[in-house]
Amino acid sequence: MKLSSRFFLGSAILISTWFQPLSSWSATIRDDVPDSDYLNLGANSAYAAVGLLVNSWGYTGCGTLIAPDWVLTAGHMLDAATSGTFTINGTAYTSDAIVKDPGWNGNAFGGNDFGLVHLSTPVTSVTPVTLFTGASAIGQTATYVGYGFTGTGLTGWKTFDGQKRAFQNVVDGDFGNPALILGSDFDNPNTTANNSFGSPIPLPLEGCVAPGDSGGGVFLTIGSQSYLAGVISAVVATDGNANASYTDVSVLGPISAAMPWILSVVPEPSTNGLLLLAGIGLVAGIWRRQKRERGTSRPQPPTANLQ
Repeated sequence: MKLSSRFFLGSAILISTWFQPLSSWSATIRDDVPDSDYLNLGANSAYAAVGLLVNSWGYTGCGTLIAPDWVLTAGHMLDAATSGTFTINGTAYTSDAIVKDPGWNGNAFGGNDFGLVHLSTPVTSVTPVTLFTGASAIGQTATYVGYGFTGTGLTGWKTFDGQKRAFQNVVDGDFGNPALILGSDFDNPNTTANNSFGSPIPLPLEGCVAPGDSGGGVFLTIGSQSYLAGVISAVVATDGNANASYTDVSVLGPISAAMPWILSVVPEPSTNGLLLLAGIGLVAGIWRRQKRERGTSRPQPPTANLQ
């Protein structure tokens, strides 16, 4: 069954939360894998630059440090906001400027869901991430990191515990607009009957984004280096209930779509231009191999009422 025929009206939600800073949660996980595995992945030093972001009216999500005084987040995190507080490595930093991508219009399926927060005091205890400037993430295994609600694929998001989790998923959907929006479906280890796209076999640490993950980081690991390749934007349902259960889709905005804007705002983001030249061959090989193993799809975007 084609993915586009399985979406429902109102089945996509932007996944920040209304809760205050203490209400920080993270990702739904496989029901047959220990939660400790996801917590351990989230605690990996490669993802230390992902922190908690709360805007001026209590909208709670995430952000990733891309320079000592700049945080990249989702554009909808900054809607109607005048400031933000970024907490990382146990320290809270206030902002003195926020900037939304001019292409963001409130429609997650239109892409450009990016925002930047300038911190009044630079972060010195955490190294900023390196931005991915290489080829497309389609077909590659990505690591999603954030502070969102947790639960399992059977229950959907249910609880919170204030801890950062990470999960891995293949980026195998592009909604017909691969330059601006990409996705990963949450495959069910108990059945292959309701797979959305790509391979129906889940990765060992597969999962789905949940409320509170907005603005979190999506990483690619090439060799021994991890790169920030995307920003978490939304969760989309295939069953009419976007609760991050099995078959639901994690939506991300690729860094490549935002690079010109980021470079126009941030004086010196942590980028590696050599990756574009040296990494394309390796990335292309990974993409071809994973495409053979899992397959890719280009579903058409559904009509959705974002909440």
